[in-house]
Amino acid sequence: MFKKTAPNPQLDMFTSPTTQLCSRASKKYTDPNAWHNMFYRLYTSKVDEELFKPLFPEGKKSGRPTASIRVLVSMSWLKEGFGCSDEELFEKIEFDLLTRKALGIEHISDAPPSLDTYYLFRRRLCDYYDKTQEDLLQKCFEQVTGSLVKLLKISGKSIRMDSKLIGSNIARQSRYELIHGTLVKFLKGNVLDRLPDDMRLQAEAYLKEDSTKTVYRSDSDTLQSRLQAIGDFTHAILQQYHAESSNYGLLKRVFDEQYLTGEDGKVVLRDKKTISANSVQNPNDPDASYREKHDQKVQGYVSNFTETLEEKDEEGKTKKPSIITSVQVETATFTDCHFVEEAVGNSERVTESSVEDLYSDGAYQSPENRKFAEEHGGMRLKTGKMQGGARWELIPHEHDDGLTVREIATGKTFEAVKSVNQKGKHQRWRIPWNNKTGWRYFQDTEVEAYQLRKQIESLPEEEQHKRNNVEAAMFQYSFHTRNGKTRYRGLLKHRMQAYARAMWMNLRRVVIFQLSAFQRSIFALFGTLREASGWLEMIFTNIFPARVFCCEPPQMNMIVTRDFKNATF
Repeated sequence: MFKKTAPNPQLDMFTSPTTQLCSRASKKYTDPNAWHNMFYRLYTSKVDEELFKPLFPEGKKSGRPTASIRVLVSMSWLKEGFGCSDEELFEKIEFDLLTRKALGIEHISDAPPSLDTYYLFRRRLCDYYDKTQEDLLQKCFEQVTGSLVKLLKISGKSIRMDSKLIGSNIARQSRYELIHGTLVKFLKGNVLDRLPDDMRLQAEAYLKEDSTKTVYRSDSDTLQSRLQAIGDFTHAILQQYHAESSNYGLLKRVFDEQYLTGEDGKVVLRDKKTISANSVQNPNDPDASYREKHDQKVQGYVSNFTETLEEKDEEGKTKKPSIITSVQVETATFTDCHFVEEAVGNSERVTESSVEDLYSDGAYQSPENRKFAEEHGGMRLKTGKMQGGARWELIPHEHDDGLTVREIATGKTFEAVKSVNQKGKHQRWRIPWNNKTGWRYFQDTEVEAYQLRKQIESLPEEEQHKRNNVEAAMFQYSFHTRNGKTRYRGLLKHRMQAYARAMWMNLRRVVIFQLSAFQRSIFALFGTLREASGWLEMIFTNIFPARVFCCEPPQMNMIVTRDFKNATF
């Protein structure tokens, strides 16, 4: 049975920390602009618990939540904000007054959720996603972030985005270790009793084997023969059991990725070059895929963050903070250009405004995205320099259907002519060139790409630099990782981590922005007084001799400093 949290819990003067702390500590504890009070006011109290009602269906023996759902959700946000372990998180909730206040646990006598309740709630989220493909935490993220955007009146007309490769908490494995580890994972599922005696003995040998030592001690030929032997045994195992067996799907997937089966039933090891980057990298995290980007080799996922972009005032300060409005996490092989359409939709749903300008790097450029931007109300797709270099300048003629080609390195210029194949369907441009065919051909797509490259390079420098600040979000997102790896496994777990981290980053931006906004307002207020003080000082100096004063005139900046230290925002 689902039950909501009481909106206004009754306070107790004997167990409330406010009445027990000294005046200085009590002032900080109740400061409405401190992070813990802002966290409760903007996050914990804003969680719509109705979103999680499907986790506790009526009429079934699922029970009801033994702890507040909004507290359980906020705990995951705090964990990623602190970058701590589960044990450290529960220690803070037990003994840290500020953490308890952030969760709405104000009474000292109130018991926080137990570790089992916290884990059960996360398990239910994962099980519900597996059944329905509906991510409740994403809905919660959009709902709470949407309320924050409305409160601050943030515009979503201009956004920027960037992606980050993130590693899964798995070890790199050789080919034999991967196949052996997957087989052992399957054999540990109580399947030995159903095997024939000869296969049972072989299975027990694989269970006792340390694959790491086998790889270390074996030469190339020996390892090749062992790969063939374990492939034959795995094929026999798959023939022996049905798909309902535990980890059967994983074992079959690894076998199909690493081996080929001929019509005669013979098992052949695949060539390494034919294995996809989407193949299983480690049986402990089947969702993780492989990607090599520049000098970075990652077995894991790619995260894409989208945030609002506010215009700056005359002093170069933004009037409002940038808020992350969309978080996407996919396997590492997912290319950046495929994030755009969904990210724009997510951001518009949160901000309730149409996107007019999108700032990103060149990896987000694609014909599909340009078409989407054109059809999406003429959205301007402003990216950085496109990937790859340009060897040729391809300049279409303005007054006729011609094309001028210039080789950038040598400066040689050619007048290209159109070439049509025999069927008359495929048209392209060509220039004479020293190769087997005697011609160098250019497709219309290459001409379009060159024109787009020139258009991007012609953007004002200020426009090109607007995307750069999103790098700070990427740095903060992976701040608590170790060597670029998280402590999680699985695509859904990484999504949950990304939502929580984005929530914490938004909170810190709001807190820092309020502090800086208060500083600007304070100094603007006293700026007039400082100017008036300067005029008075000049008048007194000109009218009265300097010896009249036994001390220097009062300095307004000292007053400002003293008042600012005692002020609250």
